[in-house]
Order: sequence, then C-alpha cells, then structure tokens
Amino acid sequence: MEDEMYTGPWGRVREIWMEDRETRVSVPKWIVHILLDSLDKEFILNTLLDEKKIEITASTMNECLEQIIERLEAFGKYNSASKHKVALSLLRQYKSTPIRLDEIDTQFLNDFELFLRNRGNRNNSIATKFSILKATYNRAVEEGRFCPKSNPFIKFKVGKLWTSTHKRAIAKQHIILIENYSPQCTNTEYILLARDIFLFSYYTAGINFGDMARLKQENIAGGRLYYTRHKTGKLLSYKLMPKALEIIQRYQNPASEYLFPILNSSHKTELQKFNRIHKALAKTNKALKQIGEELKIPNKLTTYVARHSYATVLRRAGVATSIISSSLGHSSEKVTQIYLDSFENKQIDEAMQHLV
Repeated sequence: MEDEMYTGPWGRVREIWMEDRETRVSVPKWIVHILLDSLDKEFILNTLLDEKKIEITASTMNECLEQIIERLEAFGKYNSASKHKVALSLLRQYKSTPIRLDEIDTQFLNDFELFLRNRGNRNNSIATKFSILKATYNRAVEEGRFCPKSNPFIKFKVGKLWTSTHKRAIAKQHIILIENYSPQCTNTEYILLARDIFLFSYYTAGINFGDMARLKQENIAGGRLYYTRHKTGKLLSYKLMPKALEIIQRYQNPASEYLFPILNSSHKTELQKFNRIHKALAKTNKALKQIGEELKIPNKLTTYVARHSYATVLRRAGVATSIISSSLGHSSEKVTQIYLDSFENKQIDEAMQHLV
C-alpha cells in the first residue's frame, strides 16, 4: 500500500526528502522543479516538507499584493501602498475568487485590460495597474512562490499602454497672471494659499506637494532650500529665488515647525501625514482649478502643472536639455533627476534665473 501511495514523480520527491533528512544533504532545487513540472502543478515549499498532510496549494496574486501593501505601509510608503490597493480592488471586482499566479497568462491580461477599459480607465491609468501586476508577478517568481512555464508579460507589453499626456505646462505670461491674481470670492484664505503653493513649486524646481508640506525651517540654510524627496530619498538643493522667499515669509508662524499651514504637530505618524496631505492636495487642486478658470488659462491648473511649467519655461529660454529634460512626466522623471544631479548647484542656479 505504501509503495502505491508514493509511486510516480511525487513519490520520488518524498524519497529525496526522506534521504535528505537522514543524510542532512541539501536537495538541489532543479531536481524538485523537474519533478513538479511533470505533475503540471505548483507547490509551496512547506507542502513538500509536511509528512502528515500532502496538499497541493498555489500562491495567489491577491495574497502577493496584500503582503506588498503591508510591507509598503510598514516602511511608511503610503502613496505606493494606495496604488497597490487600487490594483487589488480592481482584481477583486474582476474576479470574486483569488487569482492564482498560474492562472495569469496573456489571455487573462488581455481580458483584464478590456475590463478596465470598459470601466472608463485610460491608457496611462491602465499602464500603472499593469506595471504593479508585472512587478508583483516577477517578484513572486524570484521568491520561488511558483515556476511558470513562460512569463506572460514577455508577450503582453506593458510599455505599449503608456501614451504621452496632454500638454500640462503653461506659458510665462500665465505665471504672471497667477502672481497678480486676486480672488473674486469672500472665502479667500485657501484660494491664496493654493496660489502661493503653485508659485512656490514653480520657483523651487517643481517641488512636489507632499515634499512642500513636510518642509520645516531647518530645510533652509544660507539662502538655499535643502530637502529629501519623500518618494525617492534623494537629497536636493536649490537657491531660493526672491519670490520664493517672499512666499515663505508670508506664512511664517513661530507656533508651527512647518513652513506652510498644511501639516501641524497633531500629525505625528506617517499615516496621519499621508492622509492629511492627500486631503489637502485635493482641496488645493480644486482651488487652483477655480483660479485657472477665472484667469481663463487654457490648461486645467493643478500643482503638477507648476512642475511641468518649470521645465518648459527653462527650455523655451534656451537652457540646455542636458541640465533639464524636456518633460517632467512620470516616464522621464528619473532621467530628469539624473540630469539635474550631474551639474553643480551654480549651473542650476544660473539656469533658474530664466524663471523670472
């Protein structure tokens, strides 16, 4: 009876394991992979080592995403965690039961893309979700969760989904209009703050809203701004333009450690800061949209437009593309940062004189 129970490839796997237990010699992974491949099933390592209960299990994409989300949140990367949560939520909407890793093939990817398009998602939004799935899938393979016969992401090109976004930068004359803007409503406090946040970003090399919210007095020294990008951990430094200094002075508050009235002492944990910044960003962009409409600026005004405008205005002024790239979109952000890092601060400071 025992011979019948452990015949075939599975019996050989157990035989190897029993020999290993007696000799304490490690079993090469390639032997196990060959035997498992002949069964056309995926196994978790713990199953192979369980003498009492032999059970076939498979890791799921849902489980992998949940673990990555937990890891990202543990490191305070709540923005990235949020994007992974969206991808996981969409997978659950697409299929109510967890999706096994071995179920993911080119047909699945094509069907999931169609599902997203039917929901109204556009190319770059879809590309973001698929980039997360691809990275998660490849990580699962690297960690030995399963051994695919072929990687579906080799045939399904995620890169084909990315498309150039519509023009986001505005011209210098529009920047001047924003500088001279006076609200046409009674509730002006946040409208003016939104205006100043936009202008400060423009005059400080397109600083991100989240990084701006975290700025403290200690980030300023010798007329320069020093800060570490929350997203990449990269240290950046720029000379503060006179108009940027004016904005800082406008919001000076001895009772607060922050330069701008976005965060305060009650926001202690990274999660609290993330939630506050997320809400404040939405409110700021709503106010900027109102400003843009009142000034009849052709493009929808957001904090991100300031980043694009910083790059475009310098380029139009004849600043070398080797100092600043022609675009600050997601696909070129790393390249842009590499260009900026390769030059002395003096060269960047001189280039920024073209902003005014």
